[in-house]
Amino acid sequence: MMTADRHRRDTPIWDLRTVTIRPQAPPRASTPLLPLFLLLALGSLWGLSPAFTKFLVLEGIPPFGVVFWQTLIAGTGLLVMCRIRRVEIGLDRRHLRYFAVMGTVGFALPNSNMVFVVGHIPAGLMSVIIITAPVITYVVAVAIRLEKIDVRRAAGVLLGLVGVAVLVLPFGSLPSPDMLPFALLAFITPIAWALTNVYAEAARPHGTDSMVLAMGTMYAAAATTLVAALATGSFHPIWRDFEVGNQALIAFGLITVGTFFLYFTVVSLSGAVYLAQVGYITTLMGLGWGAWFYGEEPSAWMWLAVVLVLAGLTLVNFGKRRQTSAPGEAAADDPPPDTP
Repeated sequence: MMTADRHRRDTPIWDLRTVTIRPQAPPRASTPLLPLFLLLALGSLWGLSPAFTKFLVLEGIPPFGVVFWQTLIAGTGLLVMCRIRRVEIGLDRRHLRYFAVMGTVGFALPNSNMVFVVGHIPAGLMSVIIITAPVITYVVAVAIRLEKIDVRRAAGVLLGLVGVAVLVLPFGSLPSPDMLPFALLAFITPIAWALTNVYAEAARPHGTDSMVLAMGTMYAAAATTLVAALATGSFHPIWRDFEVGNQALIAFGLITVGTFFLYFTVVSLSGAVYLAQVGYITTLMGLGWGAWFYGEEPSAWMWLAVVLVLAGLTLVNFGKRRQTSAPGEAAADDPPPDTP
């Protein structure tokens, strides 16, 4: 019998991608539609992330500055929640090592990369790219023999790869051929999430509350991006000019805290398998936000890529759930994204 721990490697790590869920039978929601409303809200906010970061880039805020303030605010918000809940916060060597790896490779690197590339490609395109993280995670897990090959999940990987090819290869699939290098560079983000998903499978400190792990990861990401910003001379003093860009940056951090709260609430009400559906909402909302704010018009090629990638994601998710046999075991293929 396969446990839920074995499936944590499939949980993408973006901006929220550091959270794992303990297997438990979720209580029935007192209001049947409440989980659905919360799921729609979470998917809408996660889908907003590429469009929001694009705005911050257009305001002239450097990538390391965006991620530093986002994670510092998010980590502080999570710390407050942990204190309210009176959960134990581990700071031993194993916890600190986990925070460092997840914060650096699982958040600081992929999210800074996303902030950089989204200044050169449509926000909607980034929304499609980041949702490939669960598919890549399965490939990594199979490659290092942590997962056996499953026919349906393998078919999902194939569909996902075809979707990626459709997205970047055909003539006219991108608004401009000059975007191709940045579109390819964007895949660093889901690849980094996939690698840390697999790391989290083996390195998660036993018995630690998921919110504590999220908090530690946020603070580690803040420390990493602070060092990177100071080293590159791109530190962003948010207090120097408190106009619309910096106001939006603070809002971005607060939204990240809000999405963590929604994430945990949905899981507590309906379970992680139910939460897995948020990936589809995130992708579609990401395309919608890009069209709303920037007038982006997805090409026919992009819509075809969306169908293929989401179909691949469905097969990867279905194959994983089919392998889960114990009551209450669940795994969530949450979206990427940095998703605030």
